[in-house]
Order: sequence, then structure tokens, then C-alpha cells
Amino acid sequence: MTLVQRRSSALWTRLAYILTAFVLVGCLQSAVVSASPTQLLSRQNDEILPNDPQDTDDIGSSGSPFDPAPLEDKYPRLPECREKCKVDKDKSLFYSQVGKFQDKPTDFAKKEGLTLVREAYPAKFTDKRSDSTAYTKFAERFSIAFSEKTSGIAHVLLPTDGTSVDNRVWGRIEYGNLTRSGGECTRIIKVDPEDFSKRCILWDREGNYKDDNYSRCGLQNQPVPPPPSKGDAQSGTCRVAVTQYQKNEPNFRSPLYRLDIIIRDAGGKIVGNAAGVDAPTDQYVDVTSLLPYILQVAAGELDDSAVLFKYGDQSWGSNDQEQNCDFGGYEDGNRDGHCDFQC
Repeated sequence: MTLVQRRSSALWTRLAYILTAFVLVGCLQSAVVSASPTQLLSRQNDEILPNDPQDTDDIGSSGSPFDPAPLEDKYPRLPECREKCKVDKDKSLFYSQVGKFQDKPTDFAKKEGLTLVREAYPAKFTDKRSDSTAYTKFAERFSIAFSEKTSGIAHVLLPTDGTSVDNRVWGRIEYGNLTRSGGECTRIIKVDPEDFSKRCILWDREGNYKDDNYSRCGLQNQPVPPPPSKGDAQSGTCRVAVTQYQKNEPNFRSPLYRLDIIIRDAGGKIVGNAAGVDAPTDQYVDVTSLLPYILQVAAGELDDSAVLFKYGDQSWGSNDQEQNCDFGGYEDGNRDGHCDFQC
């Protein structure tokens, strides 16, 4: 074979490799473009933010040539939801993760004369149509508007068995909307879906958790604490019991310690309690009760730091044996202990 023939053969071989590479790239592009809308939707973070005044398209684009076209959403947009939503003061009822008690929100709404989210809109406004994917985003929109329009006292049915609500509409949208600065909701009452008589104060705009009928709630998904005791407290040696939750504990992911506090009088009767109280380092929180003075409690900086107490002219720490203190170690993200004091 001559030199010219060998060079020509090598050139054709290179051209064949180049053509093969172009074919493979074309196939890959075709595979991306032919992916289903559902598959493409799952690759994007398309959550609507609460209080978005523009309510732009739910699915954004990064500008890549491989980005899919937005799915068509023919449901009402957020401005129309805000316009159509009507709910009277003190009448809003929310619920999340009620599970086997799924009929309870309707039952409680009828019993108390409250309004569920779909009842705040004209007939058929919130009905589902053919596109279930778009409906999910629409449900978020009318939930945003409902929580924005809520004023006065709101009620919510939440689980008491530790089931998380963080990633539900309540945890992602509604609770933040109700408690936002400048909002018109003044208080949130949690209701046990299994027993409507069990209620507690989940949040109060003025921070006023002293109430003759309800105690302060602990974590959103925990049992409802008992109501405040009635009558007088027996003086003598009282006891304060504390559960301290570690920072960033998985159940609530708080950067602060949280405390559950129960005060018993000399006769052993519960005369005061507070649940799920945020405890910034070395800052005392007040725990009201039937006792003459307010008990103050503070958490230290570290897990093994002493819990600090003040009552009247008395002050002590959880490591103080003169107060008969007994605090154990942490287990499952919390530790329990108690101390005695003169009341």
C-alpha cells in the first residue's frame, strides 16, 4: 500500500469516529427531552413561598436548553384565592396528620361552629380537576390565602403520638403564616383529635400563656398537657420537675434547649406547668403557678451545665444536693430531673 493510500485510510477512520460521537450525543439529548413531565417535575424545587405577592409560575427555569416547558396550570392563582377567601374572626380551623381521625376536623368544626379551609371559598372553587399535579400546588395556594385571612384565635387538630408535621402544609406554610409579624392571628389552640376536651395554647402573639383553662403546649406533635389546677396551693416543701431537650434534637430541631416544667405543691398537686419552653443560655423563663411567687428556670450553655432556679429569695442549681436535686443523664435526646424548694 502506498503512503497516500495509508493516509487516506486513516483519515476515513477518524471521520467515522467523529460521526459516531455525534450520533451518541444526539441520542442522549433525545432521551432527556423525551422524559415525562412528572419525571422532570421531580427534579425541580417548585414550592410556592408564602406571601408571594407576584405568585409567579410554580416551575422556574434556569435557562438551560434542556429545561422542560412549565406544566400548564389552569387552577386559580394566588391573587384570586386571596380575593375569594372569606373567614370570620376566631373561626379558622386547621388540621394536619390526623391519620385515623380523618373525620375529626369536620366533626370538631360542626361542634364549635368553625370554618375549614375549603368552606372559606365559594362552592366548587377548591374542587380537584383532571391535573392532580397542578392541584397540589393549587391546594398550597388556597391554604396560603386561608392562613393569611385568619384573624383572632385559630384552632388546629394535630397528632399527639410524635408524628412529624414539619413537611406538611401546616408545618411548611400555615403555621409560619399565622405567626408572621403583622399577622392578625392572636393565638393558636391545639386540639387533641381523639379527645376534643384536651386543648392547650400552642402559640400566643403577646407571649401570654397564663390561662385558667389551658396550659401551654409542648412540641406540636406531643400529648396535650393537663389544664392548670384550680384552688389554693399547699405551702411547705414543693417540687419542680424538669425535662430538658437537647439542642437540635431531631423531634424539633431547635438551636435552643427546650424545657418541660411541672410544679407540685407540698401535697403533691400540680399547681403550675409549662411545656416546650425555649431556654436561651442563662436567660430565666418565668413559670406561673398557684404559688405566691413566680418560679424562674434557666438552662446553661452545655448539655452537662446545671439547670438554674429562682423562687422568691431562694436560688439553686440542679446539682445542689441541699435542694434534694436529682438529675439523670440524657437518653433519646432529653434528660429528666427534679429539685425541692420551700414554698
